[in-house]
Amino acid sequence: MKLLKTFLVALMFVFVGACNDDLTSGANASTRNEISNKYIYFFYQTTCPHCHHASTYIRQKYPNLKMVNVDVKDTSGYNLFLKCAQKFHLSQSTLGTPLICMGDYYIMGWSDVDAKRFDAYVQRFK
Repeated sequence: MKLLKTFLVALMFVFVGACNDDLTSGANASTRNEISNKYIYFFYQTTCPHCHHASTYIRQKYPNLKMVNVDVKDTSGYNLFLKCAQKFHLSQSTLGTPLICMGDYYIMGWSDVDAKRFDAYVQRFK
């Protein structure tokens, strides 16, 4: 079981990393400090199974989509996570991952309904 858990966490790194820009590597200064309506922000935790499902769905359906992936375990990532929460007036006590900020819209969590919402919201970013 521990081996499976380790494998899944490693797999999550691969999927999230393959899903375009990471906050720590490919993003410019504006994407690291402020939430911009020009970008899709994917806030995740490596141990979150819902983040894994969302990342897999997005990567498979939109392989060329540019997103800024933000690990909320990183201090600067967590600060940006809080800025996204403020933008949408989300309570810190109810915040969770994945949190996807897309212009004037956000998705928190992941389910089939959220996937359909993502499909609708992503049109302006393609």
